[in-house]
Amino acid sequence: MARADRREGDQIRALHCVLGQLGRADGSAQFSAGDTSVLCGVLGPVDVRVYDEKLDRAHVEVRFRPDIGLPATKDKWVEAALRSTFERVILGHLHPRTLVQINVQVRQGDGSVDAAAINATTLALVDASVPLRTMVAAASCAVLPGGAVVVDPTQEEADGARSVHTFAFGAGCSSEPVYSDSRGDFAAAEYDACYDLCAATAERVAAFMRAAIEGKVTKEARVGA
Repeated sequence: MARADRREGDQIRALHCVLGQLGRADGSAQFSAGDTSVLCGVLGPVDVRVYDEKLDRAHVEVRFRPDIGLPATKDKWVEAALRSTFERVILGHLHPRTLVQINVQVRQGDGSVDAAAINATTLALVDASVPLRTMVAAASCAVLPGGAVVVDPTQEEADGARSVHTFAFGAGCSSEPVYSDSRGDFAAAEYDACYDLCAATAERVAAFMRAAIEGKVTKEARVGA
């Protein structure tokens, strides 16, 4: 099957990330896949407002901003999904009565934005030294009108697809997903194909993320030596 950008169905776009570029954040990361780019900044654990205070764990707050205009309903949904996902991943019980604030800004959106947002958030939390149960890596797939399944769909592919699926997995990518979203019309076999392809892709994304983190740690160690 020919894709507009000449990728194979199981081929993701080129990945790129930059860690620690926001000086006023405790941790930050910009994660890009092709022409989709998401910037995430993390503050915390810091003091929390009294009405948000939780006695047994940290309060997780997420702000999601699109690349153009004000947040719409779909952006609020992504914001809620990010909060739900990372409330389960962050070891909030280690920092009760504090706030972990996650600020996500879409710099450029060309498909698979929710997966990029999850990956950017994971990297920013690690950069901020927020304790996590596991690192999380995400990937998206689309079922095209002809039945072909493609990974990391562009916005054009997603707009013309019969269904779009996003899954996020913890370290090792062998357990049940920590996040899943499926939209559109699809058969059970198509769902299974998307699940398997996203799981395999998430492993590759996780390896890329680990290499980026190790690269920064090595660089800082050399500077401090």
